[in-house]
Amino acid sequence: MKNLLILLGLLISGALSAQQWGEIHGTVKDELGTPLPNAYVVAEAGDNQFGVATDLDGKFKLKPLNSGVYTIKVSFVGMANYVLTGVKVDPDKITFLDKIAMGENPVMIDKAVIEAFQNDLIERDGVTIATIRSEELEHSPVKRDIKGIISTMTPAVYVDPTTQELHFRGARAGTVITFVDGMKVTGNFGGIPASGIGSVSVYTGGVPAKYGDTTGGVVVIESKNYFDLYNEWLYSQE
Repeated sequence: MKNLLILLGLLISGALSAQQWGEIHGTVKDELGTPLPNAYVVAEAGDNQFGVATDLDGKFKLKPLNSGVYTIKVSFVGMANYVLTGVKVDPDKITFLDKIAMGENPVMIDKAVIEAFQNDLIERDGVTIATIRSEELEHSPVKRDIKGIISTMTPAVYVDPTTQELHFRGARAGTVITFVDGMKVTGNFGGIPASGIGSVSVYTGGVPAKYGDTTGGVVVIESKNYFDLYNEWLYSQE
């Protein structure tokens, strides 16, 4: 029994260490642009919540977060509550929220300002990366073909019609590194079915050092986690 518990502990630990985490960084200000220290910021996904308080400059960091879609709620004494929906957290990426502006509402403090999140057109961390999530894959004509999915995400990647291998333009064959749920894999993408994909990220420049030295690119695949499955169930009830 004791050996079984140790084995289970190791398996859980390994699963956690393999998980790809993301982060949300941001700044909370009032309508005049003055930073608000000690505002409380909460990231919600389903029944799961993760909260922090802003520092003296109104800045906050929510981490580590499972990849998925979050609702951000911000509260501050004397201000109307602020809600930002549809905030996407992708594996190994930082989502920046620097446009949170809270308005005064001392009378109707239970009301909230609700906005929808939009992705930046330019990556701020200098990494050249394209990401597609499961809800976007549902509308893809190649959603059942992982190589097809990857090759349609960026013009920097294509499938060799002869060998059916993925190639990064300007790199020789065999230089593509693939990670599935944090584990380096070879061959058929670790056997993960296309229907089980939560997100696919393709690095074509500025590859993080943790993925090793490569002259090609890196493909990071995350399988669907309980956040994705919960959202799919939630949408099916509507």
